[in-house]
Amino acid sequence: MTSGMQFTDRASQALADAQDLASQYAHSQLQPVHLAVSLLDPPPDQSKDQQNVGHASHTSSPLFKQVIERAHGDPQLLSRALNKALVRQPSQDPPPENISLSPAFSKVLRAANDLSKTQKDSYIAIDHLIQCLVQDPSIQRCLADSNIPNTKMIDSAIQQIRGTKRVDSKTADQDAESETLKKFTIDMTSMAREGKIDPVIGREEEIRRVIRILTRRTKNNPVLIGEPGVGKTTVVEGLAQRIVNADVPANLAACKLLSLDVGALVAGSKYRGEFEERMKGVLKEIEDSKEMIVLFVDEIHLLMGAGSSGEGGMDAANLLKPMLARGQLHCIGATTLGEYRKYIEKDQAFERRFQQVLVKEPSIPETISILRGLKEKYEVHHGVTILDGAIVSAASLAARYLTSRRLPDSAVDLIDEAAAAVKVTRESQPEALDNMERKLRQLEIEIHALEREKDDASRARLRDAKAEKANVNEELQPLREKYETEKQRSKEIQEAKIKRDQLINKQQEAERTRDLQTASDLKYYAIPDVEQRIEALEKEKVKADAEARRGSHGEALLTDAVGPDQINEIVARWTGIPVTRLKTTEKDKLLNMERHLGEVVVGQKEAVTSVANAIRLQRSGLANPNQPPSFLFCGPSGTGKTLLTKALAEFLFDDSKSMIRFDMSEYQERHALSRMIGAPPGYVGHDAGGQLTEALRRRPFSILLFDEVEKAAKEILTVLLQLMDDGRITDGQGRVVDAKNCIVVMTSNLGAEYLARPNAPDGKIDPTTKELVMTALRNWFLPEFLNRINSIVIFNRLTKKEIRRIVDVRLDEIQRRLSGNGRNVRIQLSDAVKDYLGSAGYSPAYGARPLARLIEKEVLNRLAVLILRGAIQDGETARVVLEDGHIMVLPNHTDSEDGEDDDMYDEEDAVEELENGGEDGENMELYD
Repeated sequence: MTSGMQFTDRASQALADAQDLASQYAHSQLQPVHLAVSLLDPPPDQSKDQQNVGHASHTSSPLFKQVIERAHGDPQLLSRALNKALVRQPSQDPPPENISLSPAFSKVLRAANDLSKTQKDSYIAIDHLIQCLVQDPSIQRCLADSNIPNTKMIDSAIQQIRGTKRVDSKTADQDAESETLKKFTIDMTSMAREGKIDPVIGREEEIRRVIRILTRRTKNNPVLIGEPGVGKTTVVEGLAQRIVNADVPANLAACKLLSLDVGALVAGSKYRGEFEERMKGVLKEIEDSKEMIVLFVDEIHLLMGAGSSGEGGMDAANLLKPMLARGQLHCIGATTLGEYRKYIEKDQAFERRFQQVLVKEPSIPETISILRGLKEKYEVHHGVTILDGAIVSAASLAARYLTSRRLPDSAVDLIDEAAAAVKVTRESQPEALDNMERKLRQLEIEIHALEREKDDASRARLRDAKAEKANVNEELQPLREKYETEKQRSKEIQEAKIKRDQLINKQQEAERTRDLQTASDLKYYAIPDVEQRIEALEKEKVKADAEARRGSHGEALLTDAVGPDQINEIVARWTGIPVTRLKTTEKDKLLNMERHLGEVVVGQKEAVTSVANAIRLQRSGLANPNQPPSFLFCGPSGTGKTLLTKALAEFLFDDSKSMIRFDMSEYQERHALSRMIGAPPGYVGHDAGGQLTEALRRRPFSILLFDEVEKAAKEILTVLLQLMDDGRITDGQGRVVDAKNCIVVMTSNLGAEYLARPNAPDGKIDPTTKELVMTALRNWFLPEFLNRINSIVIFNRLTKKEIRRIVDVRLDEIQRRLSGNGRNVRIQLSDAVKDYLGSAGYSPAYGARPLARLIEKEVLNRLAVLILRGAIQDGETARVVLEDGHIMVLPNHTDSEDGEDDDMYDEEDAVEELENGGEDGENMELYD
């Protein structure tokens, strides 16, 4: 009869008690009186569990008894009347095997099911059963004997106790002093007592400030404000640990710290007003609680508008305001600076009820201390050993490369992921062992196949395969034993560390409960024994690894140490910066900077030296850390301005793609500013972000190249002032983008006419020419713009000798390009060809660009045709010579079809072939 009906746990227990009662009295049918007796006087182990659904009272009496008392009835008279009616029920001897439901009992259940649906409840609860039970005539007679002549009095009493709460779970009517609190909050003091909260290092000043605010008489509500990841929640966890350790004032010593789950409050609130009911239930239980409760709301800005219908309805913040103002609710909030300004400051009535506590980002030394305090927790969790070098590297690399995140969160994540990577590697089979086992399986398969063959060759191969298998087994056996030994040793160390962690928690609990005997035994006997065991195991492991290195087996198969190399790999994976760059000492690279850049950029020694000095000053920490290095490259076209920028990107970031290029000729109009930093809110495309700001957010370690900067609108240059001065830029939505780790390079052709004039000296810049160029810059750019540039670099005009050197540089680039395209062809130029290219490619006005075009025309075009014809094949050398003042590319193979090829292939051959389509007379297809 109860199929399809859903009961709460307490209602199901009441029905089971009623059936047990009928079986005890040997009744054949289950009557309403059985249920009434079980509800009014449940068995001893259940009497304390039936509580009112509204939790308005914290007594241990059953709900039915509370209802009778509220209806001004006498529970004892009702109990006597029900027992008399129970005794009058007919019994069977022997007792019936199955007890059926009487029609009256089935009617009560159907009515309770209908009532729960009418009240939009998900389950049938105790109060539904009571309201329908009292409609039965036999129960009404018993109620009349207990001074309750009208069942409406029962309905009114239930309504007073239940209130407006809905039954939306099986535990909705369970006995719990704070059932709603348990459902929508997390007890942080219990977590601290059980050792589930990591140790809190530092933040003493912030915790003391929170304690002082909580001790106030009114407006005792601190709100923690800080950037994401700086440790706002950690401050509250530290407070929970202090409460558990009784390291707080007397008024806070016995309080509970509960964390409110706003998502659980809002989730499932389908009907209007349901969220407010839940929130009011939480606040009511906090107010009625016998002990002091401090409510922690992480991301407190979520309360602004939470649960509001948008039509003037109440939100969670407005429900909190009265209790916050009167001091009846102790609340701790946490949110970011941006969210606080956006949501909290708008509601001044809500803001004034809180006292701000600013949580700043810790420094690198403070972060190192925090990581050292958390080290053991992560070692126990992952079963690894975290070296102190890894901790220092994590803090320094996180501060330097993960600038979009805050310490200590970013450094902790580095340690966590590096430890996880070592754990995964350790629990996987080592590569050496895996390769040997794969080889063994292949040999077994081969032997199985060869055993079926009868020829002599197969038998010979079978003997060889069996011998090889025996050799592999001989090598594999010690490897397996070594692997199992190392794995078991690491497992023993991890188990010992877990045991030590558990004993420390027990010791702390014993000290809190003043169990001095247990605390003394743990502190002076059990914990030192485990620590000695750990130390002995670690010494044994170090000794075994050293013996393995000295022996024939080489290095250990497994590693459980997290060192700086593992941290470097994680940083490289997150940022895209190669591991070799992180491992290479900065000192060695910076000291050789001029030599490296000079090999790529020829003839600009002063420019290279100026750039190298500025970079060294910034990297050594002597320059302003918030001001990125900025350069303005001036000079004629083709002198290497953009090339130096690419070479700088390759040198500093090991990737030429780390250069973000902006052609400022595209930003000649004022409205183009929205493309660079993003459109402001309300304009089309404001969600897309700006090209500059988004590129910096994705790749903070890069070079910004503003090509031909003089062509940009003045308003766009003005925006770059804050980037060059403070290392930051604000996008269209007001978000501040960090630009401290970038390098700003601008190129300009202003004053190039002075450098390219006929009487200007080659290879150097005289003071007169330099002053003319600077005057041109001052006349064009604003003084505040030029004043923020670290170094203005003027590129001089290239000489013939330098163009000759550039020939070698360009040929090396072409050779690398061929290798990158899979062409294994080596180009060999004679000195005469190089001299010819250096002389013919020289142009005072256009720099090195005519040389590139000349090489393409005289060498590459001819080489391409020969490669396609098969006259030069992969793995061969293409010889380029100069004959009679003309460059010739010599083929290595003659054309077998015409048989009339000369030893040389020149431009006339290419033109003739294109026009005639070859000797066979078939025209080549040309595409326009």
